[in-house]
Amino acid sequence: MKTTLIMCIFALSFGTLYASSATEPIKQTILADSVKIDPICKMKVKQPANYKSTYKKQEYWFCAKGCKVKFDKNPVKYLKNN
Repeated sequence: MKTTLIMCIFALSFGTLYASSATEPIKQTILADSVKIDPICKMKVKQPANYKSTYKKQEYWFCAKGCKVKFDKNPVKYLKNN
């Protein structure tokens, strides 16, 4: 009886650990998709971004209006360093 109880506890705790580690890559993928780097100041910008620009069918997110204005004036200058 004790052995069965111990085995059940072990199995349940192992299952919980396995389930949480199995979903970790999915969480990281979702986070990666919702965070981008501002090409001007290199800050992380989370979705939804208030300031966005599209250049050559690629969307860029900005932390502030000033970074967006700089990018819009000369996007090539800021993208060649990436």
